[in-house]
Amino acid sequence: MNKLIVLAVVALGATGCQLPPSRLPAPKVLPPADRATMQTLIFTGKTDLVFAATIAVLQDTGWQLEVVDKPAGLIRATTARKNESLGPEDERELNLRTRQETTRLHEDVTKKWARWQELVIHTEPWAAGNQTRQRIVMTRRGTLPAMSYHEEQNGTWYRRGRSVLIHAPPAEQAVEVELPEAYRDLFERIEKALRQRQGL
Repeated sequence: MNKLIVLAVVALGATGCQLPPSRLPAPKVLPPADRATMQTLIFTGKTDLVFAATIAVLQDTGWQLEVVDKPAGLIRATTARKNESLGPEDERELNLRTRQETTRLHEDVTKKWARWQELVIHTEPWAAGNQTRQRIVMTRRGTLPAMSYHEEQNGTWYRRGRSVLIHAPPAEQAVEVELPEAYRDLFERIEKALRQRQGL
């Protein structure tokens, strides 16, 4: 029986058959209504207190405040930038071989993505009485500088193995975060900070 398995594997290799490329699980795509529900919470508390609690949580968790507009109820915050091999869109690539190639291409620090996250938070009075509605949108962002690199071409227009110089323009990507856990964690922290302020 073992000999038959070995012969089958050898035959597959000889005929050029390939196993399917390794793939990651397909990301779950949320409908707009579900995304809005995940990103929104109604607090029991005054808008001023929710706004103050939100700023305190962001500062405590390392976010950099870029815009704080209390009359408009708007906060925009970002994380520090860091260099990474994969851009926000590259993280959606399901083929592991393609992801590995992209990582190899960006081994040089001058060819890496500058990556960071962004929060846009809108806070407003809601309904009658002592309620405040807050919506948070998290986005993964990245910029890639213009670069030139050599790529081996194997198409019909080039002789096999010809190295072609590629001039790539700068790129910018933004992907909205759709992980319920990320929003839930932030809302729970804000809720806790709000309760602390209400207890003073």
